[in-house]
Order: sequence, then structure tokens, then C-alpha cells
Amino acid sequence: MKFVFLNSIDDYWLEKLAYLKQRFSEDSFITGRDHPDSCKLIEEADALITGRLSVEDLKRAKRLKVIFVPWTGVNNLPLHSLRERGVIVSNNHGNAAIVAERAIALALAVTGRIVYLHNEMGRGIWPGRTDDRDPSWFSIQGKTCAILGLGQIGIRIAKMLKAFGCEVLGYRKDLSRGKPDHVDLLVDSFQDAIKRSEVVFLAMPLTDDTRGLIGEDVLKSMQDKFLVNISRGEIVDEKALFKALKDGTLSGAAIDTWYNYPSRKRPIAFPSKYPVHTLPNIVMSPHVASWTPEGIRLMVDETVKSIESYILRGRPLYEVDLDLEY
Repeated sequence: MKFVFLNSIDDYWLEKLAYLKQRFSEDSFITGRDHPDSCKLIEEADALITGRLSVEDLKRAKRLKVIFVPWTGVNNLPLHSLRERGVIVSNNHGNAAIVAERAIALALAVTGRIVYLHNEMGRGIWPGRTDDRDPSWFSIQGKTCAILGLGQIGIRIAKMLKAFGCEVLGYRKDLSRGKPDHVDLLVDSFQDAIKRSEVVFLAMPLTDDTRGLIGEDVLKSMQDKFLVNISRGEIVDEKALFKALKDGTLSGAAIDTWYNYPSRKRPIAFPSKYPVHTLPNIVMSPHVASWTPEGIRLMVDETVKSIESYILRGRPLYEVDLDLEY
């Protein structure tokens, strides 16, 4: 088989590629570094390692049997076309614990007003000591938290929240998969989970069903609650989020995934077409929840293990349900 790596390749990836080439000498492992003509590589590939593929490229990939996504999200793939072709899509959960750690950090930052108080002290101002402003913050200890999406990341968020004595409510679309450890109550309605909680974590994939799931009506119901999003920005209605933060319906939001991203041609970019960056009750993170040396290596390791599993057993470690889109 010919495995074509269209993802970015660093030194750690090169080590793993050398390992794969040595162990599976009858197979080919080729990177974009080796052959700059990506169109020809795609045409010859039996397997692609990438998280992004256009419909046009898929049409070129006549031999394609499997795609290995070296991270979790698969929303940049033509999933409907892949399903029609019978191509297997395997994603990656190696970074789950790292992303969960970031979710907890974001939650503590927004509930603890850390960024606001830091910025005030940077101006020499001590709220509550030299003026009448209230410096108090919201502790998550013993609070009720909802996790919408109980994949590997959501389950690890639940585990970490138990260290704070939180009651954890979990929502997942497929209740037949049961209640994970560290989740106190599994509910079949995300609205019910939100209603009963004080802090809401979004850890679900972006699909046709979840796009815009947290819309204006849902956000209006989140009076005095906190929202933490480490999944995908488009799950939350962009305009409604800005309005709920600006008018104080939401006590605060901490967000790692956005609506607007920079590019090499446009390196300076605000994360939304609405001025959320000007609001005092938001904590912003530039989609870096897994961007640690450990997180990156864990994703590489798991991708390699999945490739090994496919070569040896004909199935990758994880397989995306292309009907459900996750």
C-alpha cells in the first residue's frame, strides 16, 4: 500500500516515518516533502494522512481506501462523498487529556475573572481596594457543570471536574453507549443539561446536526451561566453569542475555537465579525487547546498506531461513523 502524508511533517514525524518504513518495508510511506506534486501523490495514494481534502482531490484519488486524520475534528473532509465511495475515515483521540486540561484552565480563567483582574493590575488598579468595584469571582467548587458531548475529551473533562467536587451532568446523542465514569447524571436533552447547570462545556463534534445548536433561544436561557467551548465555533450562533455576552445574559465565555481565522496573506484577524474581543466577560484562546509538545506527540503516536492497526488487522484504531459525522 502507498501511504501519503499531506500533513505537516516535523522531526518527530520523521522519526515515526523511519519506524514505519523499517517495520513495513513492503509498503510505501511518502510525504509532501519527498514529492512536491501533491496532485500526483493523491492520485497514487491508497491511504492519505490529512485532515483536509477537497471534493476535487477526492475525485483524483481513485485508489483511496482510508484517510487517517491526525487530530480529532473531521469537519474539513467531504464526508458525504467519502461515505458514497466507501472510504474509511479514522480520526485521533491522542490529545484528549491535553484538550480537557485546556478546557478546565479556560473555565477557571473566566469564572475567576483572571484576565480582567490581571489587566487592571497592569494599569496599576486594584479593584475593591482603591475603588468601589467588586473584585469577587465565581468558584466552581461544588457547582453543577454540564458537558455537551461525551467523547474522549468530554469524559476527561468530567474526570478533572470531580477534583473540584462538581456535580457533572452529561449529554450525548447516543444514550445506548451508557453513562461514563465521573458523570453523575446522563441526560437526553442538552437544553435540560444547560438549565440545571452553572458552567457549560462544549465538547461535541461539528456536524450538520450540531451546527448552530447553541442558538439565540438557548443562549437566552443561560442567564448567569458560563460557557466554555473547546469543540468548534460554529456550534454556537456567532451573533447570538455576542449579544448574550454584551447584554450580560451570559456571565462569561471562554473560547478556543472560532469563526474567523488568519491566513498567511491576512495574518492579523479578529476571531469574530462581531467585536467580542472588546468585551470584559470573555477569555479568548487562539485554537491551541492541544498545542503542547506532549499533545502534538500524543497525536502523532496515535496516528502511527492506527496505521499499524490498519496494516496488520485491516481496521484503524478509531473509525468515524460517516452517517453521524463523528
